[in-house]
Amino acid sequence: MIRHKLCLSGLLLVLVSSSLHAQTGLRLSEIWDMTLSDYPGIDLKEAQLEESRVVKQLTRNNNFLPSVQLQLQNSMGSYQSSSGSFFPLPGVINTNGRASTLPGQPEAAFNTFGSVVADWKFFEFGRKTLATKAADQGGERATSDLNAQQLKLRARSTQLYLNILNSKVNLIWALENAARTKQIFELSASLSAAGLKPGADSSLALSSYQQTLSAQEQWTAKLGSDLTELTALAQKADTAQGLAYGPYLNAATFRDDQVQISANHPYLQVLESTVEYGQTQAALAGRQAFPTVSAIGGLALRGSGIGPDGLVDNRLAAGYNNGSANYLVGLAVTFNITGAFNSSLERERIAQKVRADQASYDMQKLDLETNLSSVTKRIAGQKKQIVNVTAAVKNARLAYDLYMSRYESGLISLTELLQIQSILQQAEKTNIDAHQQLWEQILIESEATGDFSYLQNQFN
Repeated sequence: MIRHKLCLSGLLLVLVSSSLHAQTGLRLSEIWDMTLSDYPGIDLKEAQLEESRVVKQLTRNNNFLPSVQLQLQNSMGSYQSSSGSFFPLPGVINTNGRASTLPGQPEAAFNTFGSVVADWKFFEFGRKTLATKAADQGGERATSDLNAQQLKLRARSTQLYLNILNSKVNLIWALENAARTKQIFELSASLSAAGLKPGADSSLALSSYQQTLSAQEQWTAKLGSDLTELTALAQKADTAQGLAYGPYLNAATFRDDQVQISANHPYLQVLESTVEYGQTQAALAGRQAFPTVSAIGGLALRGSGIGPDGLVDNRLAAGYNNGSANYLVGLAVTFNITGAFNSSLERERIAQKVRADQASYDMQKLDLETNLSSVTKRIAGQKKQIVNVTAAVKNARLAYDLYMSRYESGLISLTELLQIQSILQQAEKTNIDAHQQLWEQILIESEATGDFSYLQNQFN
């Protein structure tokens, strides 16, 4: 009867474990893909990248295409002026005509005017080249921002993935402990009923069994919470597929070569591109002291209600009479006096910002190198700890099986058996915790190097 109940408890554990083992559909690489496709932060960085591409095209257009303006007017005003022509600027009234000497003539007349003016700044002492370079660097910086965001999300989703695996392994551990203590309780109850053991044994075994049930509920709730956090990041993740937890306690062989931080690490690339962009902006600010050389040209069509004989017609349609066409071409050198005066201050301001960005780059690189050096040593220590604790679990299980048989034969007390069960339980928990710390350090190493290939191979 006793052995029959033990077999039933063992069968229950096998069924539960098998159902969890069968849920192996959701891989780490799939979590990464879902996260990168669902998370709004990626859309933000991609939009900024597209914006930088448009800015680059606009910069090229502004640098290498002339500025062309078309203006059409129909106005009414006085016409006393001196003759001549020039390129009108905003805020300037260009009046052509002569004072009427005939009595009774209107003092104002309608005029029509149309003009096309082109201004091509063909030489700006290197400002065009620097502006184009800055636009290109802006695109590179946006690309680096996107890569850094993707790396952060990959690290975050991996952390949530490992949290789920840890909770699942702990839940299996709690189920196994519950099954063992249930076996002990049923065995002690049977022995007490047969008069072979005191009745207090069943009460003590029941207390131990209830404690393991509490741990089981705790890890069940923790697993549900971890799954919720994962779906918040990877919204399309079907957690009903489950995650394969087998590799969590069976790490593959590690590389023996020394891992290093790549110069193309996304976190460093963001800061490096920021420094380069700032240096270009500083050089561009220094060129504001130089003038701009432009080729300018224009065509103008005029009409006026003033006839060649000096007679004035102030009807609305009269502004289209007496037409004339003119052109004007020339070279212009333009000095921005205020810009030249402030260029040295602006260059100094940007130079100080570049200095701060360079310091941020140096700090980020130092942090990555320090973290990598520290985590490499910790991983080596964790590997040794896992070897020892794995052997401890094996020996504790052998001892438990032996003491279980001795208790069933009446050779030891229940207290001794529960002590061995507690030792086995603690050894298994220490083994799980050691693996949890190992994976945390591997995740830190992967983020520091920007290389997640080991984790991808382990959990795919």
